[in-house]
Amino acid sequence: MTSQTRYNASLLGAPDLADEKRKAAEDKYLQVLERIFGGASAVRGAYCEYLAVRSMRAENPREVRTDEEIQVVARWEKAASEASQSVLKLMKIPPDGSSFELHVWNSRTR
Repeated sequence: MTSQTRYNASLLGAPDLADEKRKAAEDKYLQVLERIFGGASAVRGAYCEYLAVRSMRAENPREVRTDEEIQVVARWEKAASEASQSVLKLMKIPPDGSSFELHVWNSRTR
């Protein structure tokens, strides 16, 4: 992850995992997402689109979902699941209760 990406990941769960292995898993998760989406800015863009759609749906749950909204959500959820499963398996981290969370910030956030 470069400084321009403006995001990072946290591994949730796996309380007994050593800090260096946790950091390696978080970095690998970002690398897998970047491979799936084609780069860091594409990961950030896809995640921001996903959050926007989820937010709109939460505010207006009765509105019919568009095909585009369905595709945005499905694309992100599929990629995040693939990346998570891949990293947990590769690094031999028990998947029970373990998940990754992406944190995105804007240019005003330090």
